[in-house]
Amino acid sequence: MDVDAAAATKSGRSPRGQVLLSTYNGGEYLRQQLESLLRQTIGNVAVLVRDDGSGDDTRAILEEYRSRGFLAWHGGEHMGAALSFWQLLADADDADFYAFCDQDDVWDADKLEVAVAALMADGDESPALYCSDVRVADAQLHAVSEHLVRPMPVDYSHALVRNMAPGCTFVFNRAAKDVMCRYDARALGVDLHDWTAFKIVSCFGRVVFDQRTHMSYRQHDRNAIGAPSAGIGVAFGKARRFWSGPMRNSRELGAQRLEQAFLSDMPAAHAELTADFAHYRQDRTRKRRLLRWGGAGLPAAERVLFRLLVLFNRL
Repeated sequence: MDVDAAAATKSGRSPRGQVLLSTYNGGEYLRQQLESLLRQTIGNVAVLVRDDGSGDDTRAILEEYRSRGFLAWHGGEHMGAALSFWQLLADADDADFYAFCDQDDVWDADKLEVAVAALMADGDESPALYCSDVRVADAQLHAVSEHLVRPMPVDYSHALVRNMAPGCTFVFNRAAKDVMCRYDARALGVDLHDWTAFKIVSCFGRVVFDQRTHMSYRQHDRNAIGAPSAGIGVAFGKARRFWSGPMRNSRELGAQRLEQAFLSDMPAAHAELTADFAHYRQDRTRKRRLLRWGGAGLPAAERVLFRLLVLFNRL
């Protein structure tokens, strides 16, 4: 919890929050999500929306809710979800906590209240991020699975390997938002806003993971990023994306970007680990270190994949 949030709690004032929602042609499901935000049990929360160039009725819906005093919104050029969310971080108002929000999910009424309580539990003033498991639902919000997240240790080394949970579960304090805003996404590039945020907070602060679910993660044919299915064929497809597809060398590139943004400020151990990921192909010692570590703490199949990606220079 940052200094102002701590002061708010001690004074009895409800912490101020802001939900950051990026929309793009989301009119079909947007009202249900906005109504679930209206039902949140925690008070003193504003909603800021950036529309990423929608061509459907999304903007009309946003204007309707703006006229009711529920949200503020603005439109912009189509940048894609990752840059749009990063722009929202820059546009955000002064608040004690922030939450990423997708346009097509539905939140349980206690989602923000539970998250804020977890962030404030120990009074830590460093950057902090809360994330949780999700209830996977179909397009009609029928539950498909009560859980999605594959658990792993919540630390920086594992954050460099993969994201912990969907970004739509992320709630974070002002200190976390401030350090995220030091990352110049337009100049450096950002493929996945949530994974980037997760890595940054893991490097400079702490992550709190909640195994319980507090939202329905809707799956439909237009998801920007959906829930992975199970099965050998799907697992093979995922491995292929990292081996020769769009995610090839994504961990290496992500580490290189973090170096450019934060190297002089990183704790020494984190700077060394970042360099191992960023330069393992040019430095055999770094490559051997990654192979010895081997993704310890990850599920067995992920550890095997990690070692193969390092060995064949596809990390």
